[in-house]
Amino acid sequence: MEKTKKTYWDTFESPYQMGHQKHRDYLLNLFRFKNIKNLLDVGCGTGPIYQLLKEAQDNIKYKGTDYSWAMIDVAKREFPEADFEVQDARKLIEDDNSWDCVLLMHCLDHLDNYQAAIAEAARVTSKYVCIVLWRAFVDEGTRLNPRNMYGKSEGEDPWEDTFLQEYSKETLETEFKKNGLEIEQIAEGPEVNEENKYNFVYWLRKI
Repeated sequence: MEKTKKTYWDTFESPYQMGHQKHRDYLLNLFRFKNIKNLLDVGCGTGPIYQLLKEAQDNIKYKGTDYSWAMIDVAKREFPEADFEVQDARKLIEDDNSWDCVLLMHCLDHLDNYQAAIAEAARVTSKYVCIVLWRAFVDEGTRLNPRNMYGKSEGEDPWEDTFLQEYSKETLETEFKKNGLEIEQIAEGPEVNEENKYNFVYWLRKI
């Protein structure tokens, strides 16, 4: 993928939100319980999931992808032994049915065409898709909010491809069903949330 105008995420030049958080530890335990052997981390950022897998010495084949060149540059610098690559969640270059699990953690919320990302995750997984949201649901439909407020003054051009997506539970779950994904497990309580944080975890099985 060619470099274009910077996104908001390209302004990060150092490790960002690395380390343990409740939802991340929950995911690691879930990967073990579901016997995940290989994981595609879409929207991997600077590599916090890989960091925890490495610390736990979990024997899971890992690949991290992100739309931001800056995020991937940081991940490669922090973890040179790992597999990180710039990709677009809406058009992955992975083969069909090539991963046990595709993870989209805090990724779907930042895409304009989130439907394409769900379809792509369903295409490349052979077993499971895990989606972690950090925005509360709206009452109905879908609402797309350009993220002009991040690092830009009023009147300046917004960041390219930087959005804040919101959707109703019904809208999102309809997309899962359309792409052959069945809800197997949901987590939204203290097991995935810390004080003043919101996480909603969907564990989906490919049918």
